[in-house]
Amino acid sequence: MRKLLAAVSAAVLALSLSSCSSIDSEQAMFDTLKPACGDVTTQPTSGREIDRVTVGGTDAAPTVDFATPLSSKEVQTKILSEGTGPIITGNQTVSLEYLGVNAGTGDVFQPTSFDGSGASVQVLNPDQEPGFCEALGSVHEGSRVAILFPASVIHQNQGIEQLKLGKNDDVLFIMQIHKVYLPYAVGNERAGQTGFPTIVRAVNGIPGVKIPTESPFPKASKDGQEATALEVLIEGAGRTVTEGDSVLLHYAGYTWADGAKFDSSWDKGTPATFTIAKGQLIQGFVDAVVGQKVGSQIVAVIPPNLGYGAQAQGTIPANSTLVFVIDILGIQK
Repeated sequence: MRKLLAAVSAAVLALSLSSCSSIDSEQAMFDTLKPACGDVTTQPTSGREIDRVTVGGTDAAPTVDFATPLSSKEVQTKILSEGTGPIITGNQTVSLEYLGVNAGTGDVFQPTSFDGSGASVQVLNPDQEPGFCEALGSVHEGSRVAILFPASVIHQNQGIEQLKLGKNDDVLFIMQIHKVYLPYAVGNERAGQTGFPTIVRAVNGIPGVKIPTESPFPKASKDGQEATALEVLIEGAGRTVTEGDSVLLHYAGYTWADGAKFDSSWDKGTPATFTIAKGQLIQGFVDAVVGQKVGSQIVAVIPPNLGYGAQAQGTIPANSTLVFVIDILGIQK
C-alpha cells in the first residue's frame, strides 16, 4: 500500500475521557472515538458505476469482472461483505490487503496475496490524498470493499506510467480490512503519581510532557534490583500484552536530566510496530509494556541499567535515565 500510495500521490486541551461511562471492552473504547473521516453513522457513497463491478473467486484470490471502461465523476465505495469489528473513524492505522485494477482496461496491478501474509499497515488521515480515509470511513474491520477513484482524483488526469494508467483511467481497488487500530490511548483515566512527569493530552491524543528535571527521578525495585518505575494514566480494556507480541504503539522518549526529547512516533506522524521481547528493545521498555492492556497510556522511568547503560546512544548521553510516554494501540494478529 505504501508503494502504491507513493506512486499514486508522489494550546493544549485535555482529552476528555473521564466524562465517559466505564470503558470495559474493546468496542467501548472504539465507541468513544470522534469521527475524522466524515459521517461514520452512514455507509460511504455508492453509485451505479461501482454497482456494475462483480467480485468472485475465493477469499484468498478474488477475481473482478466489469465492462470496460468503468468511469465515475466521484469516489464510490461498495461494501462487498460486511465485517463485525470496530469501524474506521480516521486518524488511525488500518491493516489491509488490496487489489488494484485499471478501471479503463480491467488490468490488475500490484495485488497482495489476500491470505494475510501480504497485509499492509496504512495510516488513514482526513487530509490524505487520494481520500482513502473518506472512502473507508464507517467501514467495519473484517469487511471487503470496492472503491472506485476517478482519474481526476487518483492521479489528477496525469496518468501513472509505471502502473500503465492512462490520463483518463479511473482506478478500482478491492480491499480486505484485516484490523482497525485505536488512534490514541482510550480507557479509564487514573491519577498521576507524585514525582512522575506531568502529562497533558491534546484533543487528538498527542501528549505534552513536562519532566521535573530538578527532582530525583522515581525509583522502583524488583527482586532487590533497580527496576522500571511505572504509572498508568489511562487503563485500556483491550487484550493484555505478553512478551513476544508484535504491538502497534505511539511513544515519545526523553532524558530525565534535561528533559530533552530524543525520539517520538507522534512527531513522525505514524505509530511504530515493535516486537516486545528481550533483545529487540531495551529491557526497561519491555518491562513497561508487558502486562499492560491495549488502549492504555503509560509513563515509564527507566534507570540506566535497563536502558543503554554506560554506552551513549545517538543524542542520549551515557548513564542516562530515560522517560517514555507510550500509547498501546493494538496487538497485531
